Amino acid sequence: MTVGSPTLADISARFISTLQPEERGALQQELSKFVRWFGPNQSVETIDVRAIETYQEQVASSGAHQARRLEPLRSFLTFAQRQGFLSANLAKFVKLKRSGARRDLKGEGSLAEEVTQLTPEGHAKLKAELDRLITVERPNVTQELWEARQDKDIRENAPYDAAKQHQALVEARIRALERLLATAAIIQVEQNGERIAVGSRVVLRDLTHDEELSYTLVGPQEANPRAGKISVASPVGKALLDRTEGEVVEVAAPVGVVTYRIEHIER
Repeated sequence: MTVGSPTLADISARFISTLQPEERGALQQELSKFVRWFGPNQSVETIDVRAIETYQEQVASSGAHQARRLEPLRSFLTFAQRQGFLSANLAKFVKLKRSGARRDLKGEGSLAEEVTQLTPEGHAKLKAELDRLITVERPNVTQELWEARQDKDIRENAPYDAAKQHQALVEARIRALERLLATAAIIQVEQNGERIAVGSRVVLRDLTHDEELSYTLVGPQEANPRAGKISVASPVGKALLDRTEGEVVEVAAPVGVVTYRIEHIER
């Protein structure tokens, strides 16, 4: 290993730091398996095609879901190459076999969590964010890097380091949005629905605290409690799904059980 060259553990930590908090858990867990297997103190530049192929063979022989195990590795290799830590694009040698994906969507231990339900409004908002990142932020970062490179010694160039970090964050968010939008299911909101579903606006009476509340049920990506948008994956959201006007539901909260009566449903 070249003296002073970054280790695999160093670069993987940098990569994880560029991810959104909701992305880090499972991805970090899977990537750490590769880091331990290859050697955390090994230089990232010593990774080669044979190592990638051997690791894939091991994953396949273990019976693990290959797409779930190898997608983090491919994302990491792409990051390492874009950041200049790898001279070759090794990500293209990571082959993801998704033959079981359709079956998994219907079975236990599924990939259903990869399919995000979005309202048309939420989908449009995320699409607009992606467009802005690609057409505005990405060119801005390119300009920042060009200006920072005017200082020939980039080893101690704080503006260059800041621009590279900005680039990593922008590219990570672009990848996350592209992945999310590619698998998103847009909920077609029907008018005058009798049962609560994603997209429903619900007026509740909090019988425990004697107050009226109004919520719109949305997917996890759109949740914004301050704006009255709660996730269908939240305790209240789960309790309300598929309920009708007049029903009373109980929700376990840190302060105890809270009881709600459904006053009105709008679609």
